[in-house]
Amino acid sequence: MRLFKITACIPCPEKSRTQRELQNTYFTKWVPYESWFAEQQRIMKQGGKILKVELATGRRQVNVGN
Repeated sequence: MRLFKITACIPCPEKSRTQRELQNTYFTKWVPYESWFAEQQRIMKQGGKILKVELATGRRQVNVGN
């Protein structure tokens, strides 16, 4: 199974004592190859930024055919 390992950053509004601030939330997620485009659009629509994308498989040292 081909997967993308993505690292992204999404701004999340947090209420502070005096004013509204944006706090960035960083996360790493495994996304199936087939649903990569939908996940990319979801992150961009939320105002996020994709920092790193790696092509990976479920097991180490497996040829993914690219």
